[in-house]
This record gives sequence, structure tokens and C-alpha cells, in this order.
Amino acid sequence: MRIRRRELWFVGPKKVELREGAPGPALGPGQVKAHALYSAISQGTELLLYRGEGPQVFDSSLLSEAVQGFPLRYGYCWVGQIVESGAADVSMGQHVLALRPHGDEHVLAADEMRVLPDAVPPLRATLAPMLETAVNIVWDSGVGLGDRVVVLGGGVVGLLAAMLCKRAGASVVAMVEPSARRRHCAQLLGVDEARPPEEDAPAADADVVIEATGSPALLDRAIAHAAFEATIVVASFYGERRTPISLGDAFHRRRLLLKSSQVSHLPAAKLARWSHARRFALVLELLVDSRLDGLIDPAVPFDVAPATYARLDADPGTALHTVFAYDLQQRRV
Repeated sequence: MRIRRRELWFVGPKKVELREGAPGPALGPGQVKAHALYSAISQGTELLLYRGEGPQVFDSSLLSEAVQGFPLRYGYCWVGQIVESGAADVSMGQHVLALRPHGDEHVLAADEMRVLPDAVPPLRATLAPMLETAVNIVWDSGVGLGDRVVVLGGGVVGLLAAMLCKRAGASVVAMVEPSARRRHCAQLLGVDEARPPEEDAPAADADVVIEATGSPALLDRAIAHAAFEATIVVASFYGERRTPISLGDAFHRRRLLLKSSQVSHLPAAKLARWSHARRFALVLELLVDSRLDGLIDPAVPFDVAPATYARLDADPGTALHTVFAYDLQQRRV
């Protein structure tokens, strides 16, 4: 009896395949082998890739080499269990998080994974990369005690950013989101008001606006919400999407700051005291909050991954955190 090693490949616009992977390499010093428990779709980023709307070199920070176009593997929310260990401080059976593509198995070096504590369930741990992104968004925003915050977009990153703004002492006076389900989740996480776009009437009174819709056209709405000398944080990754943006009278006369946020680098103001390891330790503390389980949709079998991307593409607003579940028994052939 052998074990299948399935890999998910993006092979063209709206084309995803599960392919049989080659047997993994023998472990080197300090390496471990882990079998997948869960991996999550980062919906905004991966739907850009699925639709062919991303840059030619899609994400050089995660790919081992600069792969242009299709086919390629991708993913960065992978949780597995150690089945072989050549690392002195990593034991069999421990759970680990890795920024690695969807698939049944990975061989990892110590600096390519994070060992998860028992207090963080493996399924909830798939939120860690999104939560880390949300931490950076809040840091980049400079949000402080008593600030008025508006969040545009109630996907997972928008929801987590709103939750952390509340934790930092701000008032999330509005989340603007079309999906009734996502608006309900926002209120469970403490957002003061969640409303659909058609009921949104910007009043130019927000200290911080977080744009997390994935649509560059919504930057005009962000500008309309921003008060004098407010900060607008672009949390979205737009890929190759383009749209005209009004940077005229309101943007200039209110002296607005338009700022990008990206998780690969720590904000300059934090570098003297913070490291990526310290930031992840903070994420682990935040992951103990069981309310986060309400953001996770029922896990779907990895075997139906191609159909899952097609479903999300057809109706992206109905999903929250979509997770693949891996069943070792089904891998035996």
C-alpha cells in the first residue's frame, strides 16, 4: 500500500488540477516531514490567481523561484502534523503552520514553519496568516484609543482588522459589506454598525479608513469617509485590476494619507523592538479567542478543490474562511 501525495496546481485561468506528486526527499539535518491536516484559501489573493488577474510573477515572497504565469503551485495557510523529524526541538505528532502550497505533504526546515501550541486548535490555526496580516494593517493605520474607524469589506481580513481595532481602543463606527452573513459576523466581533453599500452615506469623519474589498474602485468611497488628515490603509491586493480614482479636491484639501499595508515587512516604527517571531507570538495569543471559530466555514475535502474554486469564483461573497481538510485514510491506495 502506498500513500498518494496530491498537489494543487493552478494551470490556467479558471483551471485548477490535483496532480500526483513525486515522493518527498529524504530528510536533511534539521528538517521535518509533515502530513497535511488543513489548508485554507486566502480568497482575495487566490481568486486573483485563479482568474488570471495577478502579476506574471505572482508572489515572489512565497515562491521558491520566480515562476512566470501558469502552471504554478500556491497557498500560504497550511497546517500539518509531524510524521518524521530530523530537528532536535521538534517532536513527532506536533502540529505546525507553514506558508506552503496546498498539498498532502511538505518537507520543512526549522525556519519554514511555526510549531503550534496545544491551546490553538489546528483548524483555527489556519487563520494565523490572515490574523498576522490584520495585525500589520492595524499597526500601519496608526489607530489609537478613541479613533473612529470605517472598514470597507467584511471578508476575513477586514473582519479581523476590525476586531483588532476594537481591541486597540478604537470605535469601528461602520463596516460596509454587501453580505448579510458577513455583516452579522462583524457585529459578533464588536463592530458598532455593519451596513450594506446602498445604505452607506460617507460623512468625512473617520480618523482611519481600512479598504479591504479587493476592488480599487472603492478607494473613492474610502476618500469620502476620511476626515481631515485621516489615514486610508489599502489592505487589498488588486493584482492587475485598474480603475480611475478621484484624487482631486477632497483628497488634497483634506490632506489625506493613502497608505499600503503588506504583511511581509514590519512597519518601520516597530523595527527597533519587534521581529517577525514576536509578531507571530502575538498572533498565537490572539488565536486563543474561540470567537474566531465563527469565521471558519465547514471544511471541504481536498479532493473537491477544483470545484471549490469554481464555487468561490461564482459567488465570492457567500463564503468566509474556506478550508480544505485532508484525510490520511483516503490517501491510501
